[in-house]
This record gives sequence, structure tokens and C-alpha cells, in this order.
Amino acid sequence: MPTMSGRTPLGIGATVQNAFAGSQYEFAPYDCTLEVGVLADKTQVSMALYSGPDVLAEPGSIVPSAAAEAAPKYPDEYHWEDEAAGGDRLKLSLTNGNAAATVVNWVVRITPA
Repeated sequence: MPTMSGRTPLGIGATVQNAFAGSQYEFAPYDCTLEVGVLADKTQVSMALYSGPDVLAEPGSIVPSAAAEAAPKYPDEYHWEDEAAGGDRLKLSLTNGNAAATVVNWVVRITPA
């Protein structure tokens, strides 16, 4: 089962259009189940999550976590699941509305259908 993960730093007021951009799995390699975990270390960090035409999370705040320095723990901190078709683009957009720099940790588990 492929997994992609990352730590995306965000400066004050910064936006990242797609944290998954450039990853080998930015486009689903085949029909699959996606499980996604996202943690932020500060408040006022917002995200939107898409899987092809599916909106998994509208733009909104990420609940901050004291454990945000680590990767999300499976299964408790994986809040989104979706069935994706091969070729669907996966997108995680992030915005830092905080008055300090922040880091967002994310993990996507990809299980063949």
C-alpha cells in the first residue's frame, strides 16, 4: 500500500495551493481507497481537501494538536476517507491565518480497490 506524507511549513499569511503537487501520487495511480490525516501545530490554519471531483473538506480550520510535530496516528487522526478513481487529482490546499509561522503534517494512505 503506497503512502505519501509530508511536513508543509507555512509563513505568516502564506498559502499553498496543493501540498501534494509533484508527488508521485498526486494523481491516484489506480482505483483506490484514500485515508487522509492532517495536523497543524497552531490555530487559524485552514485547509481544503479534494479527491478528483469529490470535496472531502470545504475550506475551514484544522483543529490544532499538541502532537502536530508528529505524523497523524492511524486510525484516530485520519479524519477523511474516499474512494478515488485512477487518475483523480488529490489536492490539499493550506492557508496560515496565524500571526506566526506554522507547520502542517499530513499523511495519505492509498489502498488498491
